[in-house]
Amino acid sequence: MRIIWFRSFWWVLTWVVILTGCGNSGKSREDKLKDTIEKLRKKADFKPLNEQDAYAFINNYYLPRLDTLLTKRKIAIHPLIGTNFKERFEQVKAVIEAEFVGDTIGKQSPVVPAPPPLLKNDSAHQWDSKRLIKTQVITDTIKFHTIDHITEWHKKFGYGYMCISYPQYNANTKMLVLTEWLENFEWCGTGREKKLFYKKTPSGWEAQ
Repeated sequence: MRIIWFRSFWWVLTWVVILTGCGNSGKSREDKLKDTIEKLRKKADFKPLNEQDAYAFINNYYLPRLDTLLTKRKIAIHPLIGTNFKERFEQVKAVIEAEFVGDTIGKQSPVVPAPPPLLKNDSAHQWDSKRLIKTQVITDTIKFHTIDHITEWHKKFGYGYMCISYPQYNANTKMLVLTEWLENFEWCGTGREKKLFYKKTPSGWEAQ
């Protein structure tokens, strides 16, 4: 299951605009660099929601999404491992700093390393089916390995089920992100994973 690092251009544009002096015309290059790193740190400061808020979000905002899909309310018992924002911050930070040094001494800047290529389930944790409203939690995630088993697989799981990550929230930007992966016994992974974004509002969460 492939995962694509989302909105990499967003981070790049953030530091490029700042380093070119937008709103910082009176600052030294070093100060601009520090400001850029600090703003990047805040935008990358995603943490897992506390357990009560996580289940409330899933029940009130995510599960209704599944009502509109062929899978309906079915999710795998083990959550996906979420995005490692700390690691990605350090990687992008290193590139920004190298770009800054390279600009002053003429070195070629490195590129941001690609994220890990696979989505993985966190087998050490599981969703509590009693806390998910009208949801079938798939505990028997049998993997059939040949095309001959496709009829048997769909007889057991229907159209399929979702694997979702634990919601991660950034208090600085009021943004929440959740990864979902559709397990439907297809050989091709194209279009089966998504990053879902929500903005915290006074009345709840708004899909972005």
